[in-house]
Amino acid sequence: MPTAKKQATVAELKGLVERSSIIIGAEYRGLSVKEMTALRRALSAANVEARVVKNRLFGLAAQQAGVAPAAEVAEGPTLVIFGYGDIIAPSKAVADYVRTARNSFAPRKAYLDGAIHAGSVVTELAALPSREQLIGQLAGAFVSPVQQLATLLSDSIQGFARLVDARATQLEEAAA
Repeated sequence: MPTAKKQATVAELKGLVERSSIIIGAEYRGLSVKEMTALRRALSAANVEARVVKNRLFGLAAQQAGVAPAAEVAEGPTLVIFGYGDIIAPSKAVADYVRTARNSFAPRKAYLDGAIHAGSVVTELAALPSREQLIGQLAGAFVSPVQQLATLLSDSIQGFARLVDARATQLEEAAA
């Protein structure tokens, strides 16, 4: 019979799993308390939560949340990282910490879009531009042809106006 504490933990983890857009399982063994605190601060700035979980309880929470494959993220001693909203921001936060801390912390697996991926996908996602940058680039791609068309039309109208002006000047000179 499960204890009330374990049931509460499973319910809390279920809520985290349901809200998450990306779940990252990472190797945390060998980190000091100071390094774990620095990691949690770096992740919280990117709207990310990190929890050391019991694999069995995490598996139950994932199953109750309807995403049973996410349980594969937690194998062995694992720090589970829950990212909400944009999947790029949590990936960048994890990759930045790995790059700057230079310790034993490393992402092992990631769950996103209903599938389990290797930990290397986190660094690949971190290399992508953010959602806002992608929207800006897309908007620029849409605006560029319109600007070129406006420039061409303006140049041709100005050229026609200069031609009419030159012809009027030529006719005035011929009449005089």
